[in-house]
Amino acid sequence: MTPPLGAHAILTERASLDFVVDTLAERAYAHADLPPEDAAALRQRVRERVLDLLNEWERMATELNNVGGQLQYQVETGRAQRLLYEFLNPELKQKSPRYKKFRANRSMRDVEPGVNLWLKTSDGMDIEEETP
Repeated sequence: MTPPLGAHAILTERASLDFVVDTLAERAYAHADLPPEDAAALRQRVRERVLDLLNEWERMATELNNVGGQLQYQVETGRAQRLLYEFLNPELKQKSPRYKKFRANRSMRDVEPGVNLWLKTSDGMDIEEETP
C-alpha cells in the first residue's frame, strides 16, 4: 500500500487491517501508568478512532471507485483524488469535513533546512569524518 496509488488499495486490504486497530489500541493501553479504568477508556477511544479512519478511508475509495476514480496519498500521480492534506492546506476549506480527518504533516525533509550531522561514540567522543 506504499506507492502513491496504494491509498486506493484500501478496497482490497481493509479486511486484513484489523490487526492495526488492535495493535494501536493495545499500545495506547500500555503506554503509560494509568489507573486500569483510564487505560481501558484510552484503549477504547484509540480503537474507535482507528476504526473510524480506516472505515472512512474505505468509503472514500469506494465512492471514487464507483465513478471510475482513484485515491492517492498526496498529489503525486495523475488526477487521482488525494487522501492526505497538510494541516493548513487551503483546499480543505472547499472540502467536506471528513477530509480533515486525514490531515498529516509531511516528512521533516520537506519542512526543515539542511542540518549538520556530528557523529559521536556512545561515550561522547567525536568521530572524525574520514576523507576518501
